[in-house]
Amino acid sequence: MSRSKIVLIISLAILEVLIVFAFIRPMVTSTDNYSEIQRSQLLEREGEWIIDFDIINHEGRDQNYVITVAFDGKQCRECVMVPDGGIYTYMFHVFPDEVPEGEVCCTICKEGEDTPLEEVTYYLK
Repeated sequence: MSRSKIVLIISLAILEVLIVFAFIRPMVTSTDNYSEIQRSQLLEREGEWIIDFDIINHEGRDQNYVITVAFDGKQCRECVMVPDGGIYTYMFHVFPDEVPEGEVCCTICKEGEDTPLEEVTYYLK
């Protein structure tokens, strides 16, 4: 067999391995444990605003989260436990007389971690 045929066969084998890793590897790594925030929204109702979002736990275990809502120099903190595979829907009501500056900051962290999963600021006026 000529040298060029051997090089061609080896090259095709390497290409096949790379293609298999390109499709199989993402499926294997998709089982990583993570948390996510979905459906984050600000709803305006008569005389109030409602901050609404879902925390989804894919951590592989029950996970505690700390939700902090800050406005007008005040902080409201809530700790929630979301079971593995579970969803927690959070709602916070903000009334216009509570926020004269019109700025509300919402932060969601895993308990014991400083890096937030989500941090959003709403300007209400």
